[in-house]
Amino acid sequence: MPHFRPAKLSALSLLLASGLALSGCAWKGCPPKAPEAGKGLELTVLHTNDTHSHVAGIDKRGNAAFGTEKSVGGLGRIASAVKAAKAAKDNVIAVDAGDQFQGTLFFSVNKSPMLAEMNDHMPWDAMTIGNHEFDDGCLALAKFLERSKVPALAANLAPEKGCPLLEADYLPHLVKEVRGEKVGIIGIANEQGSTLAAACEHTKFTGMAEALRREVAELEAQGVKHIIAVTHIGLPLDRELARTVDGVDVIVGGHTHSFLGEGKGAEGPYPIVEKSPSGQPVLVVTAKRAAQYLGELNVTFDEDGIPAAWNGSAVEMRNELPVDPGVAAVIDRYAATLEEFRSTVIGSHSLDIPDGLDLCREVECLGGMLTADAMLEQARPFGAAVAFSNGGGIRAALPKGDITRGDILTIHPFGNVFVLREYTGEQILAALEHGVKGEGAKGPHILQPAGLSYTIDASRPEGSRVVKAEIVGKDGKAVPLDLKARYVTALTDYLSGGGDGFAMLTEGRTIGSAEPLVADVLDGYIRAHSPLAAPEGGRIVRTATDRR
Repeated sequence: MPHFRPAKLSALSLLLASGLALSGCAWKGCPPKAPEAGKGLELTVLHTNDTHSHVAGIDKRGNAAFGTEKSVGGLGRIASAVKAAKAAKDNVIAVDAGDQFQGTLFFSVNKSPMLAEMNDHMPWDAMTIGNHEFDDGCLALAKFLERSKVPALAANLAPEKGCPLLEADYLPHLVKEVRGEKVGIIGIANEQGSTLAAACEHTKFTGMAEALRREVAELEAQGVKHIIAVTHIGLPLDRELARTVDGVDVIVGGHTHSFLGEGKGAEGPYPIVEKSPSGQPVLVVTAKRAAQYLGELNVTFDEDGIPAAWNGSAVEMRNELPVDPGVAAVIDRYAATLEEFRSTVIGSHSLDIPDGLDLCREVECLGGMLTADAMLEQARPFGAAVAFSNGGGIRAALPKGDITRGDILTIHPFGNVFVLREYTGEQILAALEHGVKGEGAKGPHILQPAGLSYTIDASRPEGSRVVKAEIVGKDGKAVPLDLKARYVTALTDYLSGGGDGFAMLTEGRTIGSAEPLVADVLDGYIRAHSPLAAPEGGRIVRTATDRR
């Protein structure tokens, strides 16, 4: 039977505990530790996910940092820690679970060639492909895969003729040898690359469970007893996959930015232990987002390759930890390309209102409200009553104090376009319901509105969680949303095109207008209204049963 045991202090744990640079026998010149006679493989899996181009880490507000001096996390500290662990032990495998693309000004300005160069210095054994890797289209992704030195794995990716990925440099799985034992690593990409990003029409995916079973069978036929799946499908689907497919020992996941461990915001223990259909343990891990944490899972297998004991945690890469000099040099060079954007001040604010990528997926947030207000102000002359920005489209908090053009591009890095459509109240209600269908009625689909407020009861079944919706006029007066009435609505081309699964928003009647970038609309609004006053709240209300 699987069991827990006291953790052995690993190389990475020692580094994190001391906060010191590598020195002494613990870090160099030590003989590799051999497995005990008659015992199974001992394996350490180091992992990240959803780094989202936070190459220099995050600042004290949780926004992307532009240098490592005062930051937490970042690829430099992760690279240093992984290299130290690999130097100290011969049983370490390091993987990244996707979404390296998008999320900071570093990426908005420099795109994927910057990340491919970063990967020259990252000691990953493998990565998988997240939905944001498709943001600039399949050709850009194919070029990144060709340039990056980190092997990319995607067993469920099945591009058709006409897709640039058809001959791209990726594999369904690879095999590493650890202490004389074969360890298989299978990649499962995010199949929503077409709906959440910009994958081409010829980009197809096979079923995740089907692909995983196929690769497990092939690896087992090669005598592989230890199998890791590296996925970008989100924690709920990871857990479901663990319970559905036999033969997988560890699932390293990403996509939902989930934190496992102890403390505020934890979505479960580290690791979460599921049982496969045959009853064997499957260890599920993930490590939040933004290169803030490095996960360390230590597993001891029995002689049949079944996990028998395990321990570990997702540990914050603190400021005092060493930064890999190769990564640091690349960060410094690319940071210089951002100076013009970071020095162009467009306004200011001194507001204390919840904001940031995570908050905008749960409650009304400053960036979401300001974006929706800016879009509605742009749209009022065309008869608009409502504006929407999807929570997942807000990628950072608006910094307090001076606001720069770079801040706007960090908040809105996707190049989404402002459009006008006319919808029925019934279609708007359907969109609101779709936005809160996720676990706890939270997630990137949630709509940040202007000209509208709505009340959510997450305890109700999907499709009936919006218990109240009202149109709020310029005078502040609210009237119930009329399901039969028609409302001119400002939104992004991403939403009107059915992105994030908003199929009902593809059905609106087009209203002719200029179609500027959403980032430019917000830029103009901030210039016109700075210093910013607090936007009217009460737009997203959660019932007492919904609050935690």
